Amino acid sequence: MVRQDKTIAYLDGIRGVAALGVFLNHFSLAFYPAWNTLKPELSHLDGLEIAYTHSILSFLNSGTFYVSVFFVLSGYVLSHKYFSSNDVEALISGLFRRFLRLFMPITFVIILSYILLMSHLYFNDPVSQISMSNWFSNLWHIGNPTRLLFENILYGSSLFVGVASFDTCLWTMSWEFYGSLFVFTFLLFTHFTKRFQLPMLLLPMVYFFIMKQPLYEDMLLGMTLFYIEQKVKNSGGIVTNLLAIVLLPLSLALASVPFVGPLPGTWQEAVKNNIWDYTPWCAGVTAYFLVVVFVLSPFLQRIANLKPLAFLGYISFSLYLLHPILIGSFGSWLFLKVYDGSNYNESVLISFVAMIPVLIVCSWLMAKYVDQFGIRFAKKVYGIVRNATP
Repeated sequence: MVRQDKTIAYLDGIRGVAALGVFLNHFSLAFYPAWNTLKPELSHLDGLEIAYTHSILSFLNSGTFYVSVFFVLSGYVLSHKYFSSNDVEALISGLFRRFLRLFMPITFVIILSYILLMSHLYFNDPVSQISMSNWFSNLWHIGNPTRLLFENILYGSSLFVGVASFDTCLWTMSWEFYGSLFVFTFLLFTHFTKRFQLPMLLLPMVYFFIMKQPLYEDMLLGMTLFYIEQKVKNSGGIVTNLLAIVLLPLSLALASVPFVGPLPGTWQEAVKNNIWDYTPWCAGVTAYFLVVVFVLSPFLQRIANLKPLAFLGYISFSLYLLHPILIGSFGSWLFLKVYDGSNYNESVLISFVAMIPVLIVCSWLMAKYVDQFGIRFAKKVYGIVRNATP
């Protein structure tokens, strides 16, 4: 979705890259499990996957990192309009519209996944036997798909409790939903004590840290970015550019530190032993550093505003929701077709290259006709209720 607030339109470009990173993560989990498990017996590239995991380049498909980027961005964007205008109406409107805005695209992908499942168009089981991916083999095994479909539609179980049986990405939706409601509610109840909003934000941050709920903490971190944005406007460009130069490589380097322990002797092992062990909140701090870099740097903002990245941002939510479905259906089907007459890695490459345009076109169609419709519909319903309320 391209935002009306042009001052933060560059965030769409970051969101688009993050969605692409999550796609790369899941594609790698399906076809190259050794990069994640670090088990040489699962390698299809003579151990190159493990060497890649131990390199700084592994930030490219660090799924946990990119999910945290999404949540930091959400906290920033959801609070930005209120901070900029001091208008409580933005909070009330956001609270009212959030359910419909998320429910409609989620319901669409659940119905699509159900149709593919009932039509036997998921091919992850035969592919996982070849790729040796336990993660891929565990997807789309649903005891009663029709019952679960109606539970999702009637009770919103994916949105309220994060049921992800039809689409593995849906586990984040309940975090996004409740986190959004918390952001709006917190700002609403602290509206008349605005001078103390930032210090008061420390209380829920400490609580979510203690309760080990890192994605909520990511959203709260995102809320603080408005204050950084205001400081940047009043400070010299040299200082902010220097900070950006330091934080960007630091963020990407830390994003490459995997959950699984690296082999002894790697630089990542030294990071884990001497600086931090990779706990879930570390991904949020790393993602926060990355977004801060863009807040600080007008040059990077211009890059993120380039048309290809802006388009990727427009389709990012749809791409995020659709890509597991396409990997399990079209991507897996094509791999099996090609694998009969080719070697493994060539078959994976052909499947990957063919998937990219299909994924982009399908995401664009969903963004235009489903996601945007949901946004407009939620606004219309809110307008009707608001006008009818004394």
